Amino acid sequence: MTRPTAAQARNHQDGGYAAYAFDFDGTLADTTDLNHACVQAALAAHGITITLDWVAAEPVFTAKQLRRRLAIPTAALPEATFAEAALAHWFAHTDRIRPIPAATATARHAAEHAAITVVSANYSDIVRHGLTVVGLDDLPWTVVGRDDVPHTKPAPDPYLHAAHLLGVDPRRCLAHEDTDEGITAATAAGMHVIDIRHHPWR
Repeated sequence: MTRPTAAQARNHQDGGYAAYAFDFDGTLADTTDLNHACVQAALAAHGITITLDWVAAEPVFTAKQLRRRLAIPTAALPEATFAEAALAHWFAHTDRIRPIPAATATARHAAEHAAITVVSANYSDIVRHGLTVVGLDDLPWTVVGRDDVPHTKPAPDPYLHAAHLLGVDPRRCLAHEDTDEGITAATAAGMHVIDIRHHPWR
């Protein structure tokens, strides 16, 4: 699927697309520091000490991925207790989330012309709270998180589900992403995609 530049996307925001989709972490909000700290804190809760530099060197955010990287058994880092510790740290430190002003402006402009959705590999309650923190909760978002679909990114399920909820053809949606997994998911769903790593917000 063709990937328009940011400038081309802006030219279409007056009616070229029926909906605009945005990833949350790293796209609408700068959550890098907080997410890394959550991994560190959740591992510490299980008696595993690592540095933030270790997390940043190869960021992974699930217990399964971390067990593989650390070469430890499931019993040493259960999914449920890891997620519980990470979520507790996240909600206790949302002051570390930073808005991305240009992304905020793009989202607000998009909402004037079409439907808007946040499609995230994170949990939907985290996304909704994050939107409040960065001052975007007043927009008419349709939120799709990892808990809303059988398979999260890089599977197309979350983007297809968002298009279904909005009642639009995925081919008439423009997605904004900052990861290979997200781009793969949106493209597989049939959407056009802007990779903001290569076409930064302006």
